[in-house]
Amino acid sequence: MASLKIDSNSIVGIVGAGIMGRGIAQVAAKAGHQVILYDNWDGAVGNAMKINEKELSRLVEKGKITQENKDKTISLMKPTMQINDLAPCDLIIEAIIENKEIKQDIFKQLEDICENVVIASNTSSISISALANGLKKPENIIGIHFFNPAPIMKLVEIIYGLQSDRKIIDDVYNLISSWGKKAVYVKSSPGFIVNRIARPFYAEALRIYEEGVSNFATIDESIRTSGKFRMGPFELMDLIGNDTNYSVTQSTFDSYYQDPRFKPSLTQQEFYQAGLLGRKSGKGFYTYEERDQLGRDDTNVVKASNHKISVIYVYGSLGVADELIPLFKKAGVKVIQNDGSGYIEFNDIKLFLTNGKMASEISQELHEKNIVQFDINIDYELTSSITIATSLLAQEHVSENVAALFEKIGKKTLEVKDSPALITARTIAMLVNEASSTVTNSVCDENSVDIAMENGVNYPIGPFKWLNKLGVGSIITILDNLEVFYKDTRYRADRGLLEKNIIDRFN
Repeated sequence: MASLKIDSNSIVGIVGAGIMGRGIAQVAAKAGHQVILYDNWDGAVGNAMKINEKELSRLVEKGKITQENKDKTISLMKPTMQINDLAPCDLIIEAIIENKEIKQDIFKQLEDICENVVIASNTSSISISALANGLKKPENIIGIHFFNPAPIMKLVEIIYGLQSDRKIIDDVYNLISSWGKKAVYVKSSPGFIVNRIARPFYAEALRIYEEGVSNFATIDESIRTSGKFRMGPFELMDLIGNDTNYSVTQSTFDSYYQDPRFKPSLTQQEFYQAGLLGRKSGKGFYTYEERDQLGRDDTNVVKASNHKISVIYVYGSLGVADELIPLFKKAGVKVIQNDGSGYIEFNDIKLFLTNGKMASEISQELHEKNIVQFDINIDYELTSSITIATSLLAQEHVSENVAALFEKIGKKTLEVKDSPALITARTIAMLVNEASSTVTNSVCDENSVDIAMENGVNYPIGPFKWLNKLGVGSIITILDNLEVFYKDTRYRADRGLLEKNIIDRFN
């Protein structure tokens, strides 16, 4: 069994001096470890050291570290182009090209060079069990998946394959935690936690766009404001690169035997094939000129009518949108509450929180034209906008009057074409469903999911916190209605959610 030291005298090797390798080297050296940074490409390690020196100097200028800390960190990183120099290492982290055969070839060399070493791959997609296959000590092969940029991003996925030694996994978990990172245990499976659960964030936005529900800017604005996401899905895909994002989606889709939940988008494929990759090509879903993102403000904002609204009727509970009631009262709107099925009524308009149906379907059920649905919000008090969709049968003035109502509480109104579950509710329901599936498949636990999504992709709250906020019954209703509407199994509710719902209803 490999012996892994946890103190500052442990020697950490890094294979690959690219953006990830040099970043991981910097993290380990900052934590006090002697680091051997290896790359056989001419000039790679020298360039990596220059960049690390520049980044650390910037931290000194900002007062985040001292000059002494910087000098010590630099002194602990030893660049080399000779793989044999990794011989004294206790832990070696590989950060090279995403190719199983190339990685395994390096691992076999390392097993011959090092007497007893833990070899970790920074892979974002390759099975750890597959990487360990055929090696002398498969139990010593694990995954340590950092996120870019490694010195800044907190999350690290600690991945174990079928033959990984559990003590090594625990030792590495403790080591990475001591480096100030948020470590989570992950069973080896396609996409691990983050790259698997994040797929619906992009996929649903692309499908919404393909259905003509709204444009890139409105979809992004809706999700940014209602979900408090730092970036909308289209601007995030532009940042990642449409080539990279499409490739990860295609790989995940293939790894899960073409499960429709992970089906890639023809739209993104078209952008990728056209070379419209996003920021790095200057054009993607948006156009980029220097630091400017053009088109971000092309949102469909409804101009509020001059109609005076002094009273509204609330029938039953609005679920998470009950947060609106005190806001209306504070704005001077008289709120009359009655028993009912959960909606707001004013001026012959009925306003429902989305439940996965189209507003037009509710029109058919109630035999009423002026039906409007509005989207979920993580915080109705703090949000700047609320997204609505009106029934295809609604009169022209309806959306403007709804905008007038929301204007009274300081919110602008975004409008999209009538669509099941609008934008954010649909996206969140799918994120929660995939998170539940990940736990059902024993990839990790619920707490690890929330830690991973909050720290790996900067979600404001993790999927299970969303589940607790919205309620399992609400999520299942949205998914069920989406599945009925689309007749598509990608919206099937995960077994874990169904089990939670049974328990909740019994209690």
